[in-house]
Amino acid sequence: MNRERAETYLRQLAEAELRRARTVPAAGIPRQRDTARLELVAQALVAVDAVDAETAGQIRADLDLALAVRQPGQASPGQRGLLPDARMRLARLMQRPSGWVGAVALPGAVAPPGSGLTRPAPHRASWRIVPVGQVIPVWDGDVRRELLLVAYLQSADGARFTVAGWPFGPLAAVDDRGASYQIGFRGGHAAAELVMRPDPPHDIRWLHLITAPGKPVARIDLDPQLPAPDVTVTRNARSPGELLLDAIATRILCSGAAVPQDDLEQRPVGAGDLRAFIGDGPGAIVAALRACGALPAASTVPGQLAGLCNKAGIPGHGITAPPADDLPERWDSMLTRPRRVPQAVPGAGFMPDFTGGFTVATVAELSELDGARITILGLHHGGARTIVHMLVSGVTQEADWTYGRVVRPLPALWARDSSGRWHATRTNGTGPRGNSSEVIVWLEIVPPLDSGTAWIDVVATGRSAEVRVRLPLC
Repeated sequence: MNRERAETYLRQLAEAELRRARTVPAAGIPRQRDTARLELVAQALVAVDAVDAETAGQIRADLDLALAVRQPGQASPGQRGLLPDARMRLARLMQRPSGWVGAVALPGAVAPPGSGLTRPAPHRASWRIVPVGQVIPVWDGDVRRELLLVAYLQSADGARFTVAGWPFGPLAAVDDRGASYQIGFRGGHAAAELVMRPDPPHDIRWLHLITAPGKPVARIDLDPQLPAPDVTVTRNARSPGELLLDAIATRILCSGAAVPQDDLEQRPVGAGDLRAFIGDGPGAIVAALRACGALPAASTVPGQLAGLCNKAGIPGHGITAPPADDLPERWDSMLTRPRRVPQAVPGAGFMPDFTGGFTVATVAELSELDGARITILGLHHGGARTIVHMLVSGVTQEADWTYGRVVRPLPALWARDSSGRWHATRTNGTGPRGNSSEVIVWLEIVPPLDSGTAWIDVVATGRSAEVRVRLPLC
């Protein structure tokens, strides 16, 4: 991968966007239309580490400035016609060494420092992660409800439980030494955290959770004897561009528009909305990835993505490679899966989300992938959702964009169930981050697992290897 070519490509794209803007009247043209393609390509190149976020931001600021000064009545970049975010980026731009004008460096100019991506080293502080998988009663006034505790963990960001459900009121805890703790809630109904204050010692053996005055306490064993699942690693190099295209395919497959059809020749319901959302963005991203070498010229993935777009009813994707008929097994499984019949959930309405579906009470630490350390904390299924709870470190925050995964690098994660069907994953939420590089990530499995599923293989694919772990469901 050539980072110099990636930056040059991005600057040339900015110039092309500016020339295109000059061919139409400036008045009444929203500036976002002129920068949308540049924004998409910039985020893609940042996602594959071909361009760092600062450089991409400077190039976008250049284009914003050039477009802003075209607006009638705006004589200087400091005037109010420039959007606030562009003004902030422009302030950073003004610190660039002399010799840089517009979107292109003058001959002999030196690129600004920081053109290489720096990522925090994986946090190696002591972690304590305990699988729980225990449903405890909580009280909504006089109504008894349930809260699922998935896992207990202590790390640089403190001690907390990952949970499914809602506590409905303040909680407290007492440990085996008699020390007391207050417990706060943060997150949503589908997945959240119970945060303990103060941080307890690492070697406590159990906790009594107090969910309501006068109600029985729930004892949480923090020293369970559970076998760790086997983790296998297969060395199989994948280019960063191919991994990004897999993320784009996942976004399409999880959209709801690419649902299985009785007749695959018929366009899926909602394909029009997805077509408008995708546009020709995949084509612009493929061209940029190929220009900088992040995507090998001989790669078959662009053609496969074009074939997926056609089968999902979204032509006009902009990919020039001939559409492939043979798709990767994972994609094809998602497209051709049988229609799901709504399943009755025992106790439906008893809890907002978790209603006694099934859980995985185990902890699986995956081998390090691309500098990211990933630990699966557990899994829960309730109602219409299956959620995987993960603790990830050695990552950086990712800007919000169409194909983002919240943090990078986050390997492509898929799940294969005991019936042989593949499931994609999408981000359902993240836990707040402290001063470390840790983050809790909740991934939703799409489509959700069936109640008769005996086990799933979680497969994480990075640039250098594929890691697989089998999780039994109970």
